[in-house]
Amino acid sequence: MDEAKSATESETPYRVAFDNSHEAIVIAQDGLLKVANAAARRMTGYSLDEMVALPFLDIVHPEDHEQTLDRYQRRLAGDDSERSMVLRIRRTDGSWFWAEAHSMPVDWGGRPAVLVFLADVSDREEARREAAEKSRLVERIAELAPYFLFIYDYDLGRDVYINRSVPQALGYSEAEAAALGDYPFLALCHPDDLARSLARDERWRGVANGVADVVEFRIRHRNGEWRWFRSHNLPFQRDADGRVTRILGMSQDVTEKKRSEQLLRQNERLESLGLLAGGVAHDFANLLTPIVGHIELLLARLPEDSPLRERARAIETAAARATELVDQLLVYAGRGEIVRRLVDLNALVEEAVRLLDRRGETPSIELSLEPGLPAVSGDASQLRQVVMNLLANARDALAGRPGGIRLATRRVELGPAELGGLVLAEELRPGPATLLEIADDGVGMDAETLARLWEPFFTTKPNGRGLGLPSALGILRQHGAGLCAESTPAVGSRFRIYLPPPPEPPAGR
Repeated sequence: MDEAKSATESETPYRVAFDNSHEAIVIAQDGLLKVANAAARRMTGYSLDEMVALPFLDIVHPEDHEQTLDRYQRRLAGDDSERSMVLRIRRTDGSWFWAEAHSMPVDWGGRPAVLVFLADVSDREEARREAAEKSRLVERIAELAPYFLFIYDYDLGRDVYINRSVPQALGYSEAEAAALGDYPFLALCHPDDLARSLARDERWRGVANGVADVVEFRIRHRNGEWRWFRSHNLPFQRDADGRVTRILGMSQDVTEKKRSEQLLRQNERLESLGLLAGGVAHDFANLLTPIVGHIELLLARLPEDSPLRERARAIETAAARATELVDQLLVYAGRGEIVRRLVDLNALVEEAVRLLDRRGETPSIELSLEPGLPAVSGDASQLRQVVMNLLANARDALAGRPGGIRLATRRVELGPAELGGLVLAEELRPGPATLLEIADDGVGMDAETLARLWEPFFTTKPNGRGLGLPSALGILRQHGAGLCAESTPAVGSRFRIYLPPPPEPPAGR
């Protein structure tokens, strides 16, 4: 009797704790709930009779069944590791709440069972999951952003976060990107831009938090091209002395934007030069008219044996050359006369190549002409002059060098992006066009020469007058064509000419 009383008295504190615990406490055995305290009943809404002998998986969310059953079986086997897990529990009204479960193996009635403590952590889980969802959303936005988002640490000397691989975006393979080291920017940035881009004290002196600093730099593409990037950076973290230790940045490839701006300036400059050349040619022609007229009268009246005839002929020759120069300037200004007809571009190219062959010293010329190419609208003689000028330049660029010239024609579909990179292109619209491409393996041109290529009287040839390519430009302007010139020193040059389709015939014809 005394022993029974003693046992009852020793169990009383545990019973009181069990009944008054704020945490739900249950014991599961044979897959069934055997015991549940008052907190468990309050938390779930079940009565004691409803809970006892209830299969415990009945109140566990189906998506959590697998991990719950696995944990239960491991506890029965005596595995006491990983005591905590989070799962969803069903209330009697059908709603679910998040519970953190701490479990341990126990002996109940002389057989293995599992003791489980449950705490309602719905608020914490919802906050955590909402934060995780927002984090995933931010990551998704960062992945889709058309620019690079990064956090750079000055003390570590590298990015501690970046939304995508810069090397892979620039054409490098995963292995090539890995070979560039922990901070590929050091290997890819142009040497002239590197120090300025990474400077800390000079860049951030006096820059307040929330104020962006803008820096531009060049990054080497895998194909060897230098791409321009513009980076907007904010002070993200400072040390005790106020020096910036981390920056949050956004870098965007602005190469095409810079090219478009450059092309716009080039078009405006060429238009201005065209107006100037046209005005000069017009005034010069007015001055030449009386000179030519009077010299013709003088030659008509001078006797055949007059010693003055030789001097008059010299004046006539000079006037004729001056007239040719005026005509070339008028062509450059787009004021030349053209007779538009349907032109077979393939036949015109083949004829131009034959004419060049007759002059000798012609390098290897490879033709790739698309069969059945639609006719273009234009003046055949003037378009032939364009091809001849470009072929002659390609031949001169190859003097004494291995390699050759490649001519190609084909139908293309022009998009807005391609149109934005062309000089002229006043009559071109997105859609079909005819492409004439002339490429060579010659000496190539640097950026400065390429920028001045179409200016009248600019030439790199010792005996050149600098009007061949400007005349070609004027002809293409009158034909509504678009033009793109690319060149690399010691590699070669490529000219692409886009001709618009012929106008539609009037309705009813």
